Amino acid sequence: MPIPLVRPWRSVWLARAVTAVALLAGLPLYLRMPLWCDLTLYDLAARNVLTGGVHYRDVFDTNLPGFVWLLACIRAVIGFGAFGLRCVDLAIVTAVVALIDRLARRGGATPASRWWAVAGAALLYPFAVEMAHCQRDTWMALPVLGAVLLRLKRGGEVAPGERFWRAALEGVLWALAVWIKPHVVLIAGPVWLVTAWRLAGDAPVRWKAVAADLLGNVAGGAVIGAAGVGVLVATGTWGEFWEVVTWWAPQYAELGRSERANRVDQELHWFPPWSLWLVPTLPLALLSVLDAVPWVGLAAPLAARPGPVGRLLPWWLWDRTAGPAERFARGTVAVLWLVWAFQSFYVQRGFMYVHMAETLIMFGLWAMHRWSMPFVVLVWLALTSTLWLAADANPDLHARLMTVARHDGLGTGDDPDKERYLVRHPLANPDRMRCWAACWRPDLTDHERNALWDQIKRIQDHEASPGWVELEEVAAFLRAKGVKDGELLAWHDSPHALYLTMNLKPGIRYMHTNTAVSIGPDAQNRVMWELGQREGAARYAVSDLKWANLGRDPEKDAERLGPPASATDLLPAGLLPWHRRVFPFNQKTVFRSGGGHGRYVVHELSGALGDLPPPQE
Repeated sequence: MPIPLVRPWRSVWLARAVTAVALLAGLPLYLRMPLWCDLTLYDLAARNVLTGGVHYRDVFDTNLPGFVWLLACIRAVIGFGAFGLRCVDLAIVTAVVALIDRLARRGGATPASRWWAVAGAALLYPFAVEMAHCQRDTWMALPVLGAVLLRLKRGGEVAPGERFWRAALEGVLWALAVWIKPHVVLIAGPVWLVTAWRLAGDAPVRWKAVAADLLGNVAGGAVIGAAGVGVLVATGTWGEFWEVVTWWAPQYAELGRSERANRVDQELHWFPPWSLWLVPTLPLALLSVLDAVPWVGLAAPLAARPGPVGRLLPWWLWDRTAGPAERFARGTVAVLWLVWAFQSFYVQRGFMYVHMAETLIMFGLWAMHRWSMPFVVLVWLALTSTLWLAADANPDLHARLMTVARHDGLGTGDDPDKERYLVRHPLANPDRMRCWAACWRPDLTDHERNALWDQIKRIQDHEASPGWVELEEVAAFLRAKGVKDGELLAWHDSPHALYLTMNLKPGIRYMHTNTAVSIGPDAQNRVMWELGQREGAARYAVSDLKWANLGRDPEKDAERLGPPASATDLLPAGLLPWHRRVFPFNQKTVFRSGGGHGRYVVHELSGALGDLPPPQE
């Protein structure tokens, strides 16, 4: 089929070509990228479970244990390492996209709109920052989408007993997702409410059919819930789990509520410019629910076309050809997207990875309405990326683009945390793409792999993004000192990767210490009390000087990562006095990475551990 030059967005072959190019160029780099520090925590937790440890007690986590259990099963089969887990992540995301495609097909998507949705996923996911990969929210979308697809395939003409068992299977899938993240409950409820009456079909007694549907969902969920509780009890984890859900989780939720003021500014910029399409998707989703008339049962005369929205809006704005089943599928996916986007925005903390699944579902919703939205974004990215490529060879143009970006708050073109609309797609980053050939090498040494990780990671200047070559230097120093299990305290967020690379048991159960102490004063006191219990057992601590500049003016980074104050004091002379009072900066310094000018400092522990409360700045 030739590409229609006037309407390329309707070309299946162009969408396939874009998909193929994106995957060929992006997957080698994606599969070779390092894992984000969240996965280091979960890998440590999985290793702890596999070696007979108790989750939460030995490796702390504020979440339900489903993801750790799943990761432990995966690691038991494929072993530890970034590449293997990324292959699993790719398989899961591919399955998620395939389910979205199946749902889009049920909603009346054309082959072109379906393929453009796939192209959008290929242009987005492999090129997203490492924080967005291998995350719980995307993985839990697999059972959720499976449950929604089963629900739509069920139809109305189902025997009462069969209705119960099919609903129970849906409940099993929903519950599996809940063990990964409890926010799924907020999604499952609205999806059931919007679909239950329609799926009651032409049952003689409608309310009995609805009751059987509900009881089936609850029964299936209860079985998985009981099985999970049984695992917690059998492994001796119930007490620690109960402490997390009753003491830590409420305080963690309060921390999330305190951050809501920043959400509006963040919402449209998680994956620029893809996230900007949340604005038109909101009315599209609301109108899709209205057009589906879910409050009308299948026994009603639904064959009239178009739906209520199609009768009001013109044909070029709204698809009038969709039948009742297609409109119902669109309405169901619209509800799924609405509640998913709501809980990501309002309930969860402001991290970009929680928005990946809603973005992929958004692609499917637009495909259902036969709109090839990713084609528009592709044109956008092509134009902005071309500008940046031209600027690479023209210093004046580069300076002008940087000025415009900073003045308008649009980003810098090379900082994925701050980009807005003047976006440089990673495909248009020559420095990064030069690493493409190296990603195919199967014989990389550990040092070469670490150097490659430092080159191709997309989040560079952030405290939670490990510096892999510098951590390699720290590991060599600590091995020379004969550090054993429990003797190392990897403080802050990125140094705890040392526990994995050195195959050590953690010296303290908290990995993301910044998160733990920021939950609240009571949580901070508990962390510091447990730190005090390690006196005499722990020998060394590793700090990250990037932490000292976290959330502060970037211009201060050079000062707070500056040269050592003296031959015996390896901390930078520009480090603020109150930083020197907090652990572990208040301990003796014996090694610093980067030839004495890097970000990681090794402290030899002596005397009382802990710190004095910093004064108000």
